[in-house]
Amino acid sequence: MLKPRDGSGKDEGELTGGKRLIEQLKKRHGHFADVIVADALYLNAPFINTLKENGLEGVIRLKDERRMIFQNAERLFKQDEGKKASFWKGKKKIEVWDLSGFKMEGCPYKLRVVRYHEQWEENGKETERFMWLVTTLEAADYRVLWEMMHRRWDIEENGFHQLKTYYHAKHCYCRDAVETIFNLIIIGFNVRELYLYRRSRNFAGSGISRKSINRIFCDDLLTEKVKQILCEKGG
Repeated sequence: MLKPRDGSGKDEGELTGGKRLIEQLKKRHGHFADVIVADALYLNAPFINTLKENGLEGVIRLKDERRMIFQNAERLFKQDEGKKASFWKGKKKIEVWDLSGFKMEGCPYKLRVVRYHEQWEENGKETERFMWLVTTLEAADYRVLWEMMHRRWDIEENGFHQLKTYYHAKHCYCRDAVETIFNLIIIGFNVRELYLYRRSRNFAGSGISRKSINRIFCDDLLTEKVKQILCEKGG
């Protein structure tokens, strides 16, 4: 994501790299996405301006209670302005406050602030959590925005967190990402061929296609039946 020079200057870092990445993707691929969902680090005027200038919308977490946009919205929400109908997601009851027309210094675009109050029972106890977001999307349903933010959490917690914690996949720079992905595909192909023709001795005359085998592999991996894939009965 970041070029080798990133970090050499005082202003270099994740935000700078993120803005440059958006500009490069726009230049290479045109309209590559509709919405960027980001953590609270990215809630600043330069990043939002970069999104809008490249034809993108943003859904960004709001955490810092000291920020003016937070305080202005909270003042209105306490008066029950912007109160919306509650909704349920599984066993969670979610209350919503949703208002538009907020400003941020250096950003010419009107912003929308949404506050969610989640309540659920966990281990016999009532639990609650507030979640705030800022978005440039004017008409998106607040239920959809909630879903978008939680999907981002799922990717971070179940994807990157697992990889970093248990598979030593720290933040790393790779300048040949496409070539790396292609090499991984080739490795996967070769591993499958070795399994079918060396490990499973009866595949050649079975009449089963590789496409069918791929479907079985994918289905079993999704249901975590890994043992049935890796080990045949009788060794």
